Amino acid sequence: ILNKNGSVVLATHIGEPKEYDPHLSTQLLIPWFKKKGYSIIFAPHIAEVKRYPIIAKQIILLENLRFFPGEKSGDPFFAKQLAHTATYYINDAFGVLHRNDCSVTLLPYEYSENRRTIGFLIEKELKMLDGMIHNPERPFLALVGGGKIADKIPLIHGLLQIADTLIICPALCFSFIKAEGKPVGKSLVDDTLLKTCNQITLDALNNNKTILFPCDYQIAQDSVDGDLSICSDTHFPSNAVGISVGPQSVDMIKSEIDKAKTIFFNCAMGFASRKETTKSTTDLLQAMAHTTGTTIIAGGDTIRIANDAGVINSIDYVSTGGGAALAYLSGSSLPGLIPFEEK
Repeated sequence: ILNKNGSVVLATHIGEPKEYDPHLSTQLLIPWFKKKGYSIIFAPHIAEVKRYPIIAKQIILLENLRFFPGEKSGDPFFAKQLAHTATYYINDAFGVLHRNDCSVTLLPYEYSENRRTIGFLIEKELKMLDGMIHNPERPFLALVGGGKIADKIPLIHGLLQIADTLIICPALCFSFIKAEGKPVGKSLVDDTLLKTCNQITLDALNNNKTILFPCDYQIAQDSVDGDLSICSDTHFPSNAVGISVGPQSVDMIKSEIDKAKTIFFNCAMGFASRKETTKSTTDLLQAMAHTTGTTIIAGGDTIRIANDAGVINSIDYVSTGGGAALAYLSGSSLPGLIPFEEK
């Protein structure tokens, strides 16, 4: 666009703020653009953007959209405010396609069909995921874990439709384990989804799909900040919080990775603030980097750990959206794609 003397209004977000936070302002991105030689203006107030003169090859960077209440509340007035800043709409934010944010689901409709489209990144992501859905090399192994369990557990049933083996790790696994009546101490659990977990396990059994759980865990005493140790799956202390998988589980999972021809990994375990809790995730990503199968990782936390481990360039495909990729693979409709699918 800039090479053809166009002007770009760039809208995005950082983090999940509930109110203004200077540490999450998109103004922090300005030095990167200037270092790359771009002409850029920061716009803290969206309503004033239309007063800025349109200059060829210039970027206008909007303030963090999540600072504005209308972004999360689905405010149609906010959508109209955003629409007044530009003539065309392009969504290239794959990582939020599964969200109902105003800029993702309402804003596109403020433009006619011939003035709204997806960008190159989304196009690339969908092409890669479609290949996994329709023509994966088998056996297909999927590893899922991490937080956001209320979002992820309902998607697992759909993922089992395309994967041959599914390994469920912390923190997702603890809802399944509790649903089976086994102890999980103080680990993160969603009690509203226990029946769903049992149904997923039953459906897997009935359809000759394999679901595997860890055989040992890294646990913290009393809280996530407590002293760390390892326990077996059969002796889970009542005061323990499950953090990650233990060394025996790492060996078991590595064996499954070696056998698979396609591996999908959305399974970041541990906390960035405690490096020792991310070691198992690092070990598994290193195993993926050395396997002959096709490897795909998804999600910001997973990508960060892969970067830290120096294996990111050995992964075949790095998806920018963990939740969006998981939702798409599970067969769920992505709200952010609907404005471009309608005829």
